[in-house]
Order: sequence, then C-alpha cells, then structure tokens
Amino acid sequence: MRQNPNRGRVYRCCACRDSTGKLFDPHCPQLVKARHGGWGFAVDLPSLDKRRTMRRTGFSTKAAASEARAHVLECERVGVSLDDSETVAAYLTRWLATKAPTLKPNTVNRYTAYLHNDLIPAFGAVALERLTHEHVAQFIARELAAGRGPVTLRRYVTTLSNALNDGRRNHRLPHNAARFAKIPRPPRPELTCWSTTQASRFLQHCRTVEDPLAELFELMIRTGMRNGEVLGLHWADVDVDVLNDVFPGHRKLCQAE
Repeated sequence: MRQNPNRGRVYRCCACRDSTGKLFDPHCPQLVKARHGGWGFAVDLPSLDKRRTMRRTGFSTKAAASEARAHVLECERVGVSLDDSETVAAYLTRWLATKAPTLKPNTVNRYTAYLHNDLIPAFGAVALERLTHEHVAQFIARELAAGRGPVTLRRYVTTLSNALNDGRRNHRLPHNAARFAKIPRPPRPELTCWSTTQASRFLQHCRTVEDPLAELFELMIRTGMRNGEVLGLHWADVDVDVLNDVFPGHRKLCQAE
C-alpha cells in the first residue's frame, strides 16, 4: 500500500510532570503559554513485523519539527534506512568490521589507525544523519592549521568518503558528506636525476669497494624500479638468465644460499 507522503503530526510538548512524576505531555496546562515547552513530531514507519512510530522532541520551533518530519519521510521515499540514533563513531566501527574480511591485513590496520586516531575523535559524537560537508571542511581546516600534511589528510578524508559511499550503496545514507571535500595538493618537488656519467661513477665506486648491494643499485638504475618494488622482489619473480644478459661484463647474479 502506498504511504501518504504527508503523514505524521507535529505537536507542542514539554518536560513537565505531575505530582506522581508522570509527564503531562501533551496535556500540560502551561502549553497555552507561547514561550513554554517546544515542539516534536511523530510519524509511523513501515516495519517487517509491526508498525513502528518514530517520535522526536526538543525542537525550538514548529518549522524545525516539520522539517525534521519531512526529512524522515523523504528518507523513506528514496529507500534510505533511517536510524537517527546512530553516531558516526558507531557507523565507522560497524563499517570497518563489515569491510575487514575483504581487505588485506595491512589495510585493516591502516584504516583502524585512521578511524581511532583521527576520524572518530573528530566526528564520532555527531549523529550520522547530521554529518555535513561543513563538518568535513572544518576538520580539514583544523588539521591544516595544526600542520598536518595534505597527503596524510587526504588519506583520512578518502577513508571517510569510502565509508560514506558504502552507506549510500547500502541505502543507509542519502548523500556522502565527504565526497567534494577540497584538500590542497602539495607542491611537487623538482626531481634531479643523475646523468649517465654520474650513474656510471656511482656504480663503479660500488664495485671498487665491493658493496654487497652493487647489483641491486645497478638493477634500480637500469630498470627504473622504485624502492618498494625492488625490496619486494622475490627470486621467483627474477629471470636470472635474462638479467645476466642485461648486465654483461659484470659479476653474474646468483641466489645466495
């Protein structure tokens, strides 16, 4: 059955109690005074087992309560699973626990550090539904002012954005508050490369002093491999015959015992 998009009600409310300690709400006699109490809303939400009524109070104006009710109904219309009691801290913790089985151990450790050292302290107390682009922008500004590097900061915000994107895909969130975050790009350092003569002199020196890493340095210079690529190289990845043909006239590459 199609739900009425305007259902629910907005009402006056307060926290006054009678002599037995029971709330007067919504029958408090003081509610006739314009400045007494506040506003709330109630709306029935569909559930698999039974009807569930969401009630929220504490709004200072009728317009604010009406806007909150409209937000709940809009989330229902677009298929978002609303839970305005869940905080960013609870969501990020749940997200990582769900994501961890699909990630490498190092990635899990890195995400865990990002969450507990930076993201949860910054956003954890905010209700997930109320996280905005402004929250993220203020976090970026604070971190940059504190001397945090743009590269590191980008990793934090990217992790947050990944988590919120998963929330969108799972119909938990209507939008990603970190999607359009702006982080200044660090200036690219000007790289100075050795000339052929300088590289040859360096390799000749390594051979003269019998540096045990001479072949490794030559491999890096001749192939352009990066530090991490060379350090992660296994003998199973190396074709010794081809490398010995590439480096003629020098000591043969061989696997040490």
